[in-house]
Amino acid sequence: MNQNLIDNTEAVLKWYEGIQTIFKHLQVSNNWSKQEAWDKLKIELINAVGEGEFIPDDLEWVRGLLLYGKKPTTEEAIRVSKRYRDSTPLIDSLAKLF
Repeated sequence: MNQNLIDNTEAVLKWYEGIQTIFKHLQVSNNWSKQEAWDKLKIELINAVGEGEFIPDDLEWVRGLLLYGKKPTTEEAIRVSKRYRDSTPLIDSLAKLF
């Protein structure tokens, strides 16, 4: 495995752990269940990107990460980061809920 891929894999894992921590904190802070937190985050995500611009597969991917603990692959993370190159809709949406 080349060093660049190893570095990317480690960065993706750190990012994943960070969003998991933020999502759990959001639940505790607001006394929301996982599902309640997801329902509110989903609305913010769609608003952040624009209903016509958000790709349903991306929404399901984020849902899997946050609700079901699915770990992202490096390829998935790179695909999404390229798609939303000039924005951070997940981070921005989480921030709006605090």
